[in-house]
Amino acid sequence: MLTGIKLRANPTSHQKLILSQWMGCARSIWNAKVEEERYYRTYARKYCTIGTYAPIDQTTSQFKSKELSPWLSECPSQILRNSAVNWYQTYQKFMSGKCGRPKRKPKTDKGSIYLTREVFRFDHCDDGNVRLFIGTKTNNIGYLSFKAHGKFEIPNSLYVRKERGHYYVSFCYEQGQPDRKLSTNEEHLAFLQGATRDIWKSTPWVLTEAWRSPFVLANKPMISPIARKRT
Repeated sequence: MLTGIKLRANPTSHQKLILSQWMGCARSIWNAKVEEERYYRTYARKYCTIGTYAPIDQTTSQFKSKELSPWLSECPSQILRNSAVNWYQTYQKFMSGKCGRPKRKPKTDKGSIYLTREVFRFDHCDDGNVRLFIGTKTNNIGYLSFKAHGKFEIPNSLYVRKERGHYYVSFCYEQGQPDRKLSTNEEHLAFLQGATRDIWKSTPWVLTEAWRSPFVLANKPMISPIARKRT
């Protein structure tokens, strides 16, 4: 049986600062993918044949720039990738008619980051308590304090959320099932990158890599390839 759990977290002042920065980076990637899709869609509508759709992917490297977005380098790349994956999955649901088109996320007092196993772990202590470590070896916030009301299985992914000044850790797990082994790097990468290709098999791509251009992230002006050439 699938069980959901939500734990109250108690980050330190320094951890709150880092988490807020990471949430801002995740929001910037989401908004950048929204703007990128809008740009490609507009281009296809004006210059391509009817029935041609914009190429949609989960890449984030085009948004990283030392001059335009230096703050992204301070966030673990896995968090940026996961934000793009979430956007891509939402866009797929939109294409299948299950939800509306993904929209920009405004800057509010709420936020979240989606973490996969590469950027968190639960450590069992000798006293029986469980501690949550968040981040990579070189970029982390250390152990995040949280209050658990009972035992739970170790999940494969989780969310860290900020709601009205409070922080929470939420995830789902299969109750009564043994903890699944981690997939290989190849399998995990295939899962994250390869959402269904069936949608695009029948799509005639006219838009090519030649006119792909980096987009300035949220709250920054977007620069088109034509404008870049003129400048």
